[in-house]
Amino acid sequence: MAVQIERKKQIDRLGKTEFDCLIVGGGATGAGTAHDASLRGLNVALIERKDFASGTSSRSTKLIHGGVRYLAQFHFNLIREALSERKRLLANAPHLVKPLKFLMPSYKFYEKPYYSLGLTMYDILAGDSGLPGHKRISKQEFIKEFPAVKETDLRGGIAYYDAQFNDARLNVLLARTAEMEGACVCNKVELVSLIKNDSGKIIGAKVKDLLSGKEISVSTKLVINTTGVYIDEVRKMDEANAKPILAPSQGIHLVFSKLKVPCNSAMIIPKTSDGRVVFLLPWEDHVVMGTTDTPIDKITQEPIPLENEVEFLLKTGNEYLESKLKKEDILSVFAGLRPLISTTGSSDTKNISREEMMLVSNSNLITMSGGKWSTYRKMAEDLTDKMVQVGKLIPVRACETYNYNFIGKGGYSENMYLKIAQDYKLDIETSKRLRNYYGGEVFEILGSKPKEIIKESGYFEEEIIHAIRSEFALSVLDVIARRIRVLFTDLDLAQTLVKPVASVMAKELKWTATKKSQEEKEARELIETLKASI
Repeated sequence: MAVQIERKKQIDRLGKTEFDCLIVGGGATGAGTAHDASLRGLNVALIERKDFASGTSSRSTKLIHGGVRYLAQFHFNLIREALSERKRLLANAPHLVKPLKFLMPSYKFYEKPYYSLGLTMYDILAGDSGLPGHKRISKQEFIKEFPAVKETDLRGGIAYYDAQFNDARLNVLLARTAEMEGACVCNKVELVSLIKNDSGKIIGAKVKDLLSGKEISVSTKLVINTTGVYIDEVRKMDEANAKPILAPSQGIHLVFSKLKVPCNSAMIIPKTSDGRVVFLLPWEDHVVMGTTDTPIDKITQEPIPLENEVEFLLKTGNEYLESKLKKEDILSVFAGLRPLISTTGSSDTKNISREEMMLVSNSNLITMSGGKWSTYRKMAEDLTDKMVQVGKLIPVRACETYNYNFIGKGGYSENMYLKIAQDYKLDIETSKRLRNYYGGEVFEILGSKPKEIIKESGYFEEEIIHAIRSEFALSVLDVIARRIRVLFTDLDLAQTLVKPVASVMAKELKWTATKKSQEEKEARELIETLKASI
């Protein structure tokens, strides 16, 4: 099987090549750094224990933004950098990153001028962003854009622009692009231990292929720790007495039908009982509400929403909605763990800076954490610069990610969904999803006569095959959670798709009946657990 042969080549390469760097952790930072470093001509290996974006990087609020709430914390440099990166991503990956209008409601006479003052600073920090500046809007304009808003005492509000994206799909695209640029890219591979020379410097690592069980010794000049909420785990492999620096917090999101929360734009609730902001935003023809900020003690691979988090979001959202939402209205829910860095031991996670931190140990283990999706490219550039310095590496080229045209940009246009709808006789929402997922690749992926996984589901067998052959998908959850994203939008539909997705994957990957059954069981158990948390 071509997929198995290709993966075996990459696994074999891990043990037969001396790499400039071994990047451990395939989220936004790890995959972004593999992309940057491979473009510079460095010899890069990227390993991920589960799947690319399987952790925090697939569970964001789906925003590429400066962070309006950081204005109150005077984090102007972070905002300016994020807004600069927003402009780059809108240009480099227009199929995955799109402008989105946000509305900030005003119910008191002083709120409109107060919010306008802050957003004037936001516009200044954005500079020539390519997006419109903020403006004050009337009650009628607000209701037209966000019909679900509570109308009593509404005085209109403020409209401003940020950007929205598909986090997991961008993450997978980064890993895919890194591989195309020469990187050795493997998911389902776990770091077992670090190998050091007599001087105590890292010269390699032992890793384990979780599919075959085989252990491999990897020779590398540097090991890069971008494991998110697991960074302290890797740091303790390096130094047993390393002081923990992680202050993890959990954020959850609830997903609703647009029929329950009709809206054309996003709405931001600027202040909540816990001092955060809450967003309600259209995404994938659904509406996402989030997020929370709950300090946690235990790290789990599949974090589950807490009951009080669900209640908090429902209560907060309902204070601003005309029709009240109930638990029965929730179609899906997802929880993510933020890898926040605290050197002070503070547990007040909502006030810990979102700026990244980089550490270099005595053995030359380089750790990076913190940060946010909006600044992943700059973080990757900074980390690659640090690698070059610490490892005395010699890049062939300078950083090339500033104006990098991602796969899918070629042939992409905003109205290409009309051609998709016409050629394949599809509804507009399905056509828009396909345009947004694949951009200019969509016709090549679907072919002439795509076959739906289930009739009228809007998801196709050709997408699953593409996910396996070109996007590293090796499990049912890889597909339904991070390739076609249905786990994040509709748990009932995800449950229905488990068996047919497993059937396509079993045929493509030559699974045994036992393996197919295990895959279905694992996916169903997670779906049931998420349902039970609502």
